[in-house]
Amino acid sequence: MSSIFSGTLTKIVAQIAALVMVVGGLAAFVVTQASADKPVTADAENVEQPTEDQPLDIERVSSITPLSADQIQVPQLMEITVGKDTKEVVTTGKTVQDVLDNANVSVDGDDKVSPKPDQNINSSTAIAVTVVEKTEVTEEEPVEYETTYENDDSLEKGKTKTDTKGKNGVASVTYEVTTENGEEVDKTETSREVTEEPTDAVVLRGTKEEEEEEPEPEPSTSSDSSSSESSSSDSSSSSDSSDSSDSSSSSNSGSSAPSVANGSVWDRLAECESGGNWSTNTGNGYHGGLQFNPTTWNSMGGDQYAPTADKATREQQIAVASKLQSQAGWGQWPACTSAMGLR
Repeated sequence: MSSIFSGTLTKIVAQIAALVMVVGGLAAFVVTQASADKPVTADAENVEQPTEDQPLDIERVSSITPLSADQIQVPQLMEITVGKDTKEVVTTGKTVQDVLDNANVSVDGDDKVSPKPDQNINSSTAIAVTVVEKTEVTEEEPVEYETTYENDDSLEKGKTKTDTKGKNGVASVTYEVTTENGEEVDKTETSREVTEEPTDAVVLRGTKEEEEEEPEPEPSTSSDSSSSESSSSDSSSSSDSSDSSDSSSSSNSGSSAPSVANGSVWDRLAECESGGNWSTNTGNGYHGGLQFNPTTWNSMGGDQYAPTADKATREQQIAVASKLQSQAGWGQWPACTSAMGLR
């Protein structure tokens, strides 16, 4: 409350001072005009008598030149805003610069003045100075590391292993920051220096083919039994071969899947998972370029194309993988998608 009263009192005092100055100026003007029109009379006792060396100057004592309108300076109460602060000043100035000088406000080349300093003012002129400051700040920013891949024949195909863990570097970056009335309006980078180089990540990609174990032969008890079993085996083998041939030829349903351009994210993922071999079956329970296990393959509808992923085409495998990814995310291929930066 006291601050409000103080501010109001200050305004009243300033307005009274301005009014007094105006009245005083007008009074001086009226007196001057009256003196100019009134004939000059002199009391003989008070008038200096002329002498032979100094004659009376009739023109000087009998005429007074009145002040012109330009010579009369009428004070005005002006409002000026500097930054976020507003104050009032009584001035007899004619331009914006005059008001700034009367208010002891100095501006530099970066500051913005409205209206322009050389513009004439009137009682309704509102003067505003936008304080512009430019400073330099230095910040530390990370430098992202890169990931490289290397083939490793000691690691099973389809598996990956982080050989070197990546680490971001550090850069010292300098900016020029511009503020107007304390608010940031621009930030421009002026220099950048890497103070700590990043360490690139190295991921090993397995290329070793897993060897399948051959089943041990059953022991025979006699030559007749052996002959009989041999005959039976030949018959069974012939039958199995025929069945296998029939099964192989009909293992893929031939159902079409959407085409996918080469070099897609799925091709890169397959390169990481299986070395890009879409028909791989190493016997470890995972099949195809994207290493499906039979349970996941069938649950995602892969059996509409083939019983296992390695018997499906690239496009069919990608169609099933896209469905799996939309439902469960990239975490179904944790190592490779992390190395690829997909999650």
